[in-house]
Amino acid sequence: MAPESDSEFDLSEDEQLLLVSLVQDTPLNPAASPHDASSLLPSSSQPRAALVGVGRTNSINAFVNKIQPQSMPSVVPADDISYPDLTPALVNLEQAETYEHPKPLTNKTPDTKSPLLRFRTYPRKPLSVSDLTSGAWCELQYEYTLTRLPGGKKTRTAAMKEGSRLHQKLEDEVHTTVQVEIVTKEDAFGLKVWNIIQGLRTLRDTGLTRELEVWGLVDGNVVNGLIDFLSHQNPSPEFEEEWLSSQGSQTGAEDKSQHKITNFFPSDRPGPPGSKLLRKVYLTDVKTRGSKTLPQGAALRPTKVQLYLYHRFLSEMAEDKVDFLQVFGRYGLDVGSPFSDAFLAQIGELHDDVFHDSSSVLSTTTAPSQDSDTHDLLKYRSLQELVPLLRDELRLTFPAGADSLGSVVTVEYRLRGQEGERIGATLVAVDPQVLDQYLGEYMEWWRGERAAKGVEIEEAYKCSYCEFADICSWREEIDKENLRRAQEKMSVQMEKGEVGAAGRRKPGSRSAKRTRRKGSPLTEVVE
Repeated sequence: MAPESDSEFDLSEDEQLLLVSLVQDTPLNPAASPHDASSLLPSSSQPRAALVGVGRTNSINAFVNKIQPQSMPSVVPADDISYPDLTPALVNLEQAETYEHPKPLTNKTPDTKSPLLRFRTYPRKPLSVSDLTSGAWCELQYEYTLTRLPGGKKTRTAAMKEGSRLHQKLEDEVHTTVQVEIVTKEDAFGLKVWNIIQGLRTLRDTGLTRELEVWGLVDGNVVNGLIDFLSHQNPSPEFEEEWLSSQGSQTGAEDKSQHKITNFFPSDRPGPPGSKLLRKVYLTDVKTRGSKTLPQGAALRPTKVQLYLYHRFLSEMAEDKVDFLQVFGRYGLDVGSPFSDAFLAQIGELHDDVFHDSSSVLSTTTAPSQDSDTHDLLKYRSLQELVPLLRDELRLTFPAGADSLGSVVTVEYRLRGQEGERIGATLVAVDPQVLDQYLGEYMEWWRGERAAKGVEIEEAYKCSYCEFADICSWREEIDKENLRRAQEKMSVQMEKGEVGAAGRRKPGSRSAKRTRRKGSPLTEVVE
């Protein structure tokens, strides 16, 4: 069996002689037996993790004890000791080292399956919104993350931990967190559904909610996400009106139904009793920053995609287009398996109002019985039985379906720190065509139809934030391209007589001033 590391044969000269003597039954030191000699040998270097089905020794002692004679050899005078001539073996070894160079250690045969099959196919977790937005920053960086980092997750930085604490603080301002005993994986997912129901009711009662989980399908694959903030407050009515007007004027002869302005007004879908004015819901994502500057251009692209996905998934849930049983099946859940008694008891206490009101939600003709709480609790004993209540809550919250959602989303920026000071916001108009184009290209990589791409040369500034910059092949190509462009530019300037043969600019020639615009990479501006 081939050695797994050099340390397995990293023997001193004395140890080599001992092994040779054992093989040739030649005793060594008259003052001690091989048993004594082996006890003086150092144990092997750092222990290695065992592999299943492969036995290995922890020290050279085990190897010596395995092959040495069990009987004690007689003592031989020191003058009679003879050593084998190893000259031929050493000569052959030197020749082998001269002509044969050691091959670098390589991993097992590269996996040729698509990223989707390797990382996001059952029993692995499904795709997430984070999976689908990471490519908007750099596809190659995310491929390195999936293939080279433990668990395929980014290294948790201090900034990421600060962001998590801020999100928890904001959520605690809206919801009260309680501990619920989970016995089965169906219990765990049932809790997710109950949290969505509670979030929808909070949105209707107070006009806002936080941390609402959503699901949707992209390319037939289940995707989940978590929306930071939802409210009925329009961040900018003027901006939304301007966007809708521009989209309405672009329909022309081509039917772009998703852009028709009528799509953003209430439909004929019946709303709750007494509802006259439709209150739209607006989505916001909260980001933390170390400075008070706001990102622009390419730096804003991943957040745009993120909010577009949230908007699409919630719209599809509001339109009752999401097959929740399919979603549960993707997680390997038994939708008919009953929740545990402990889970049902706790949920019954936490959502007593839901159980009490559920009869009026599900049926307006049947009056609740005296033991309605017990009856309603038994209605929701499994995920399958919980889905109708979730759909009814969505209908109540979004009476006009997808038209109940605003066409503008917001990115809110807060200063990293304990207080989380608000430093600004960016409004983004929802453009379904932009999202479709992005997903069409990005899913090609997930399906394994093409290789991952790095950033454009104009966005090379991103490499300074990347933990894989030292091993990135794409960055090497960018450096070569930068050099090629510089050489071409120098040649053009020399032909025009703007620079001399030494590369120095002649007096009177125009110079290019390098400047950094706010929120953009380094650019060339000719004055």
